[in-house]
Amino acid sequence: MAGVANQDTPHKDRTVAGTGPHTAGARSIRKPVLQEFRQRLVQEMTNRSVPLPLDAFLDRFLPLPPNQRPKRSTATLRNKLSALDDAGIGGWKEDAIADTFTTIVNDHKLAPGLRLALSQDRYDANDPSHQKIDGAFFPHAVAPTDGEPHWAEQIVPVEFKRGETKYDPFEDNVKKALDPDAQSRKNVRSQIIGYAETIFEQRPRTHLFMLFVIGRNFRVMRWDRSGVVVTPLTDYVLKPERLHQVLWRLGRASKAQLGLDPTATLVKPGSAHYKLMDKLGKKVATDLVAQRDTAVAKGAENNMFAYVREMFSKSLVKDWPRWKLSVPQSDGTMRYFLVGKPTFTTRTLVGRATQGYVAVDLLAKERQKQLVWLKDAWRTFYELVEAEGDVLEQLKREGVPFIPTVVCHGDLPGQATVTPDVWDDNRKAAEKLQECAAGNKQETAAHSPRVRPDHIDRTSTAAPPPSSTDAVIPAGPASGLKRPREEDNHDELPPPPRGVEGSDVDSVEDKCPLRRHIHYRIVVEEVALKLEQFEDGHHLVSVIYDCVKAHQRAAKLGILHRDISGGNILIYPKVVDDPKAKGKVVDDSESKDKVVAMRGLLTDWELSKDVKVVPGRRRRARQPERTGTWQSHLENTTSENIRNSRRIPEILDIRTVAVESRGISSPPNVIPGNT
Repeated sequence: MAGVANQDTPHKDRTVAGTGPHTAGARSIRKPVLQEFRQRLVQEMTNRSVPLPLDAFLDRFLPLPPNQRPKRSTATLRNKLSALDDAGIGGWKEDAIADTFTTIVNDHKLAPGLRLALSQDRYDANDPSHQKIDGAFFPHAVAPTDGEPHWAEQIVPVEFKRGETKYDPFEDNVKKALDPDAQSRKNVRSQIIGYAETIFEQRPRTHLFMLFVIGRNFRVMRWDRSGVVVTPLTDYVLKPERLHQVLWRLGRASKAQLGLDPTATLVKPGSAHYKLMDKLGKKVATDLVAQRDTAVAKGAENNMFAYVREMFSKSLVKDWPRWKLSVPQSDGTMRYFLVGKPTFTTRTLVGRATQGYVAVDLLAKERQKQLVWLKDAWRTFYELVEAEGDVLEQLKREGVPFIPTVVCHGDLPGQATVTPDVWDDNRKAAEKLQECAAGNKQETAAHSPRVRPDHIDRTSTAAPPPSSTDAVIPAGPASGLKRPREEDNHDELPPPPRGVEGSDVDSVEDKCPLRRHIHYRIVVEEVALKLEQFEDGHHLVSVIYDCVKAHQRAAKLGILHRDISGGNILIYPKVVDDPKAKGKVVDDSESKDKVVAMRGLLTDWELSKDVKVVPGRRRRARQPERTGTWQSHLENTTSENIRNSRRIPEILDIRTVAVESRGISSPPNVIPGNT
C-alpha cells in the first residue's frame, strides 16, 4: 500500500450536529430549548459578519433592471415617514413602529409585487422552536392575514426593534468589533440568526435577504452558508430614498436573485406528483419485514421494505411543502426526485447544513428502488476536497463492500456562497489603499481606511478590510446576480474551486477565514436503519464488523473516512440467497431460497481524505479549518498504523465512538476488543 500523509488542516472545535443521515427514525428536527439553540447559533456565526456599504450591496446583489427606476417622489415619501421621526428617541414600542412602518410600505407600494405582513404574536405550527418574527415580505397574492410567520413562504423577513444602539445586533464604529459583545445586542443577533436558520431549514434556498429596522434606521443583510453581509445603519426618515431603493429593488428582483432555489419546484396539492407521493406513502401488504433471516418468497425479492415506506409516509406532513428536486447526472442532465419534510436536518446556519430525505426517484423502474435516500448539503469547495459521490464511486470500482451505491450526484449550477468573496474584495481594497498610502502618505492620510479588529486574518500578515462606512468597496463579480430577470441563467457553471487553473487565488494563498461552500446533492440506493435498532449482541457485532471491513479496505486504498460515529454506522436490510439452502433439493412449491440479511453500511464519506503520499505532491491544508469527528483524529492515524490492518479497530475506536456515543446499552462481552 502507498504511504499516508498526516493531516495538515488547522483545528476547529466541533459542534455536535445530531444523528447521521440515512437512518430510519433518526432524530428529526430537534426541539431545542430556544435560548440554548440561539446561543449555539450565535457562537457558530462569530466572526462571520462582513460589512459592505449600502450602494455596493445593492449594485452587487440587487442590480437595477434595465431602464427602470423607482418613480415615487422623495418629498412625498419623506412626509409619510416623518410619522416615525422620533421612533429612535424612546417612548415608541416595537409594535407601534412595526404597525406604522408596515402601513406606509404597503399603502404606498414601496416593494412592488410584495406585501409586508406582521406576525409578532403567533408562531408557525411547523416550527418546533416556536419562534415569532415580527414580519416578512410575501408575494402580494399570497400574503397571509392570520398573523403566523409562514416561514416557508417568506421572501424577505423583517425584524423591528425600538431605540438605537442597545438593540442593534451590529456595530458601525470601526474602532469596535462588528459583532458587539453587549448582552442585549448579542441577544438580538441570536434572534435574527435563529430566524434566518429557520427559513433556510423550511425551504430550499441559496441565500436570504433580511431587513432590520431599529427606531428610524435600517440595515439590510444577506445570509448564506458562509456568513452574512451587513450594511451600515441608514436613517430612513432623513434619507427615505435609500429605503425606497432597497424595497423597490427587492420587489423587482427575480426569484433566483432573492435566493429561492431554482432547482427546487413546489409540488402542488392535487397534481400527479402529489398524488404519487400519497400513494407511495400508503401501507402495502406485500412489503418486506426488516428482520434477520426472514424468508422471502419467490418473486418478492424486489418488493419494498416496510420501514422505508413508513419513513417516507412520515415525511408527508400536513402543511409542509413538497418539492421536486433536481440532481445532476454524470452526462450533464438533471434527474428529478420528490421529497416531503426532511427525515434529518442539521440545525445550523453556516456550514454544510445537511438535510436528508427519503425521496421518490421518478426514473426508477423497480419497485424496491422507487424510494431512495437524497442528501442535500453545502459541501466545502476547495481544490483538494472531493465530492462524496466521487469518493463512493471510486471505492465501489475498487470493490470496497458495505458502502452506499450512488444513483447520481453533483454540484448545483451557480450555487456557491459569495460572502467569502465580499471579504476578499474588502481585503484587496484595503491593501490597495494602504499601498497608495505607503507611496504618498501625506496625500492619502485623510482617506486611509480604519481597521476592524474582528476582520483581521490572524493567520496571515494580510491587511484587514476597510470599514463599510469609510471606504467604498468595488462591487466585483456577483456570481451572475447582475443579470436582469429575463436573463436569469440557472445552468451557469459553478466557479472553479480555489487553487485550480483559472482561479485567481491559489488555495495555499487563500487568506479568507470564511469557509467556502457549494450546494451539492447526492442520491444513493440505500435507505438504512440506525445502529440502535440492532436485534441482539451478535447482530450488533456483525454490523460493526461489516463497517470495519469497509473502512479497512478503503484505508488500504489510502482513503480515510475521518467521520466515524454511531450515526454513520448503519444497518441495511437486503434480500440474499439463503445460505442454509445451498446444496439442498426441495420442491418448488416449498422453496424459499431468499432471506433477509441485516448488514452493516458505512455512510457519509464527505469528510474523507485521500492520504496517499504521491511523489512531487506537496502536503498542504485543504481548507481553513479541520473537519471530521474528533475521535478520528487519534494518534493512530499515521501512515505506519494504517499500513497495519490490525490497528484499524483502534482508528475506528469502536467501543467509544460507535457504542457509547450512541447510548447503546449492551453487555460488556458484546463489544469486540481492539485485536
